[in-house]
Amino acid sequence: MSQTQSNSNSGFGQTASATTNVPVTDLLEEEGTVPFLGVNEAAKATYPDAVSTSGRRYVTSGTQTFKDALDVLPHAGEGTLWADNEFVSESDDGSDVTVDVDALTDVHGLDLSKLASATGRTVDQLVANAEPESQIKVSTHKDIVDRRRLALRTLGYDVKFRWQIASRRYTPGNMRSFFKRKIAACEKHGATDAFGWIRHYDWGGSVTITTIYPSKAYEIGTPDETDIDFENNELTLATADADTTPSEDSVTIYYGDRMGYDFRGHQKLWVKPVIFIPSVGTMIPLPYAGTDLSRKHTGDLMADAIDWHETILSKIDSLCADINKEITRARVVALDFEELPFSITEFYQYLGIQNETYAEKAADRATALADPPERPTLWNLQLSLKLAILDNYSGSKAGATYQEYQELAGEILRHPATQITLAKEQHQLESDTDDTETLDAAQQTLGESLQDVMDLTGVTENRLNPTEAQKIEQRVQQRLPSADSGATGD
Repeated sequence: MSQTQSNSNSGFGQTASATTNVPVTDLLEEEGTVPFLGVNEAAKATYPDAVSTSGRRYVTSGTQTFKDALDVLPHAGEGTLWADNEFVSESDDGSDVTVDVDALTDVHGLDLSKLASATGRTVDQLVANAEPESQIKVSTHKDIVDRRRLALRTLGYDVKFRWQIASRRYTPGNMRSFFKRKIAACEKHGATDAFGWIRHYDWGGSVTITTIYPSKAYEIGTPDETDIDFENNELTLATADADTTPSEDSVTIYYGDRMGYDFRGHQKLWVKPVIFIPSVGTMIPLPYAGTDLSRKHTGDLMADAIDWHETILSKIDSLCADINKEITRARVVALDFEELPFSITEFYQYLGIQNETYAEKAADRATALADPPERPTLWNLQLSLKLAILDNYSGSKAGATYQEYQELAGEILRHPATQITLAKEQHQLESDTDDTETLDAAQQTLGESLQDVMDLTGVTENRLNPTEAQKIEQRVQQRLPSADSGATGD
């Protein structure tokens, strides 16, 4: 058998060699990104030309589909659990076993070359000494089976599985099987060329899946004066027509969704629609006031799995027209901070960005991109906030605070009148004076139409010609984070 020591409290042994001890935990990535392109092999998907495929979020060599990427997800089991060892197969009479060494060395997030170097043994030698089992008994009441720990167990290490479930009332669903149902939903909606990435934290205990749909791409431009009717609130809308030629000042967006779950004491599977902006390589979660599509990830997930995934795609389709109009509005409407009694930094703080550094970084970016600097558009304000958080956030990107900050950008985009009024009211509460001149008391019920927003004090109309807009877009590009920096945390 392999050389192992007694388990520590975390359930890991150590492997000993003549020269060093290697903690097994050092071989596993605590968090990581698994990209995918196409829902399965049949999709034969390619990235759109507008998408820059540098960084960890994109498949850069070979092919890895959504179906393949799902292998990174832990498999949930319960009761007296026998974990099937996918790396080991038995002979027909059960007298011998065969180990798939190639599959062992290809497990995402597990550095076996580091193990081989530290122990002075090859992976083949480790396998030969391990006497691996095709089934592994899990002695705790309920555990979540992680593929990387299964690989280490095959090499002879007495590794317990990570997310022990104490409650007998908790019945975890099979998340791999559940998300495979999304493939069928995408096929029905003509969205098999989807791409995206799976982000896992705490060794896979917390997972977020982002999916972008090239079939739901739009070109949105800044309308000229003839395109805006303030009386009827009519705007030029984006078009999905593939023959449409983008104007110089247009922006390409894709619709998508972000789903996530957490095995660490939570039972909720959540989902949010997003827009992806390839020119800046980032996304904006969209606050959605409609039916809550979240659900528990316990019990029988499979009965309505395809319908649930289809409902999400249908909801995205129904949102497109409204969101396209809101983006157009956001590129037309600007805030005049010479007229408002607070700065751009304070504007972000009044909306809930409590960290002063994040607010200042967002304000610096918004000012640098605005023309004139004191009149940033709503589009600029939300995009600058999003990028500043990506660049500078120092906490856990799997935490609630990070998600709240991310969604503030979507609030500015979708509900600008509400956010502007909130900032004004918060300023009045925190200021030493009783200045009520900027409060819009006459507006008893906040609307979010173009005219409603333009009627607010301190709001003005953005007017950039295509050349000026192009210059600003180029300045956005110059201030983007590198491909492997914070932007990969989406």
